[in-house]
Amino acid sequence: MPDKKCSQRALLHELQAFRGGVVDTSTLIYLERVGLLPQTARWFSLLLIPQVVAEYGAQPGGTVQVAAVGSGTTDAVVCHTAQALGWPVLSEDKQVLRRARTLNLCFYNTLMIVLALCAQDRLTLAAFPGIRDRLCAFARYSPAVVAVGDALYRRLRQERTSG
Repeated sequence: MPDKKCSQRALLHELQAFRGGVVDTSTLIYLERVGLLPQTARWFSLLLIPQVVAEYGAQPGGTVQVAAVGSGTTDAVVCHTAQALGWPVLSEDKQVLRRARTLNLCFYNTLMIVLALCAQDRLTLAAFPGIRDRLCAFARYSPAVVAVGDALYRRLRQERTSG
């Protein structure tokens, strides 16, 4: 098993380099519920397939609609489109994330997107705890997922105060 500090460092590096991904409907809803959809779309490329736009009911400002790749369920098409474009999958749905893992795709949930905003100084570290609490009030994150987010937040704070 890799060293936790090494894994945290690698994940933090990923978040500092994060540029966006192919988004499913759940992530759009989560970002909207915590009030970060416009800000996230301003800083990151949020790529939407037509099926996601239809499920969401609109194309949020700042997002980019891309042609869907493949056929099947929206979940499958999100993953196939991400694979074809070489972008990560952004989702809260365990089925989508399992499919992304099977296809060896990078994937992130809203908690990680919020941390990416913090890691790139697009959101203050002081804002994170409140957003995390609002997100955890309705998100179905496992305790392990929340613990990873909390550990990354602490590491980011430590790096900012010691650097």
